Amino acid sequence: MGIDGSDDSLRAADYAMELAKSNDAEVLVVSVLDITTIFKILPRETKKQMIALGKQDAGRIFAIVQKMAEKKGLDAKTEVIESSSSAADAIINYAKRKGADMIVVGTKGRSGMSKALLGSVASKVVMHSPCPVLVVK
Repeated sequence: MGIDGSDDSLRAADYAMELAKSNDAEVLVVSVLDITTIFKILPRETKKQMIALGKQDAGRIFAIVQKMAEKKGLDAKTEVIESSSSAADAIINYAKRKGADMIVVGTKGRSGMSKALLGSVASKVVMHSPCPVLVVK
């Protein structure tokens, strides 16, 4: 499952864990650190600082997810993915590499597109995923 710390992604994490618990499945939680083309032209030290901040933010989110998992008697594996492609592409490629049976995402992330019916990441994951996708509202 992809997570960004938004309320929708945390609801999706909780739902994914309920599914995993009832199906004796493994939970893989990823957070995508966007390393865009613009990012690549920054000075090395600035890049290091931005990556460190991104990983720190992901760590905070992962701590929340780990507590959720512990309450359900699960072990959630977490990983930060540094990607120069979109978050959706990173999630899709990760699912392919890991042979995921399902991807769980929230409807909208932190992008602030609250009026959109389905966020751009969730929409792209649904369209291009190699496996079933559960979108949690």
